Amino acid sequence: MADKQTPNQDMLNEIEGQAPASMHPLLEAAFKYQKQLIIAVCAIVGVTVIYAAYNGYATSAMTTAQAELGAVRMEQNGPEKISKLEGLLNTVPGSVKPAVVLELAQASLATKDYDKAVTYWETLAAEGDDMAYVARMGKAKALLLSGKAADALAELKDVLAAAPEGYAIPINRQIALAAEAAGDNAQALAAYKLLAENNVNDKPFVDYKIAQLESK
Repeated sequence: MADKQTPNQDMLNEIEGQAPASMHPLLEAAFKYQKQLIIAVCAIVGVTVIYAAYNGYATSAMTTAQAELGAVRMEQNGPEKISKLEGLLNTVPGSVKPAVVLELAQASLATKDYDKAVTYWETLAAEGDDMAYVARMGKAKALLLSGKAADALAELKDVLAAAPEGYAIPINRQIALAAEAAGDNAQALAAYKLLAENNVNDKPFVDYKIAQLESK
């Protein structure tokens, strides 16, 4: 009695008849495990679809958050702006949070809520990279404006020691102001002299401050 053959076996026999003998084991394995292969392919396709959907959602969420942040920037001021931004901070994706924190730090400075500004600048500094230097300069400004000139000066001296050379001029500007406010005229004079050596745009003012401090 002839063996019964499935349609798949008939197809395999036909393909094997046209293929080199060395490929027969591979073809047999492919047909034997075709169900598992189909399941694996479907799983891969499924993961790809889910990943694409997630990326689409993430992009949409980021775009929406950026639009909301832009609206708050344009339409709000004062304490109401800070309240809106703080609410936004709890809902935006992680990639947008630093921009919201930066806006909060600046808004807190504008409303003279210096303690809150210091907190947000510190949060931003924790992001690392170049943003850390900018944030620490912002923190020093908030400290200086709140009357804590010595603390601001200490922060700026630490930043100057750690930051790349390109930050030297803006940091020394702040050091000059903070040092003079803290009564450290020698440190202020040294900072102004460093600025003068770099031929800054406001050199006449810098030269005036140097002469003023040297006369004390």
